[in-house]
Amino acid sequence: MSNTTAIFLMKIRKLIGLRLLKTFLALWLVLTPGEGFAQALSSAPLDHSDARLFQATSSDGAWTAGLEIALGTGWKTYWRMPGDSGVPPQFDWSKSTNLKSVSIGWPAPQRYHDAAGETIGYQDHIVFPLRIEPLDAAKPVKLALLLFYAVCKDICIPAQSRLDLEFSTAPNESTADKLLLDSFAARIPSGQGSSLIPSVKLLRVKELQGQRQLEVTLTGTLPVQTTDIFVEGYPKAYFRHPTSATAGPKTSIFHLTIDGLTDLSELSGKTLTLTVVSGPASLVQTLAVE
Repeated sequence: MSNTTAIFLMKIRKLIGLRLLKTFLALWLVLTPGEGFAQALSSAPLDHSDARLFQATSSDGAWTAGLEIALGTGWKTYWRMPGDSGVPPQFDWSKSTNLKSVSIGWPAPQRYHDAAGETIGYQDHIVFPLRIEPLDAAKPVKLALLLFYAVCKDICIPAQSRLDLEFSTAPNESTADKLLLDSFAARIPSGQGSSLIPSVKLLRVKELQGQRQLEVTLTGTLPVQTTDIFVEGYPKAYFRHPTSATAGPKTSIFHLTIDGLTDLSELSGKTLTLTVVSGPASLVQTLAVE
């Protein structure tokens, strides 16, 4: 079993529980004797999702591409920070050739509520923009991806796809694929505030109504009904949906309940990454907690 598979199983265990994980593995061993978990999983029919790699453009010795996951109606998959009970996708590029690096773009996600709790991700359809840098720009790149992910609706199903794509100096570009990629690239959060979404000014931790809260102050007004804030950087804690906000003429203040934090001082001085989403606009910003 590869390290990627092992890490994915640990996260699946958290999602569905140890007993169900053992049952799942035992069933696969019975149905596919002599095969490892990864081989068994790759042979499973993916009725609720389909993944593909596609090339879009090339410039300056690098390529842009897309990783598309099409999901059945109402099915979801996860963001890099999946919520309080989800499983983020795992990307294994180790079988690629002439590959220097792959940069993955993450379009702004949504937060969902179900019986398992809060999850963060994408519903029905997602494209991850990729930037591919070769070791030698004069030679083709063969991209080989082993993708682990989970799809969820009433139940959650682990999935695996083995995807290949070869880039050459004479790229085969599709106008439709380029337009598709551009539409999802436009949803990647920007690194600075704008007229549509203000920047984060201040982070504080407080005890409010018996709950530990992260107070987020922004340099402009945003409506609480259409605003969400996703917090990364302190894996021990999970930050829930903003439940209250106050607004002044030039600021908005949001409060996020924190799960898993035993002492407010734990977060003092810690650097957090916040993704703020309000309607079609989004922002990603890194800031230290006061």
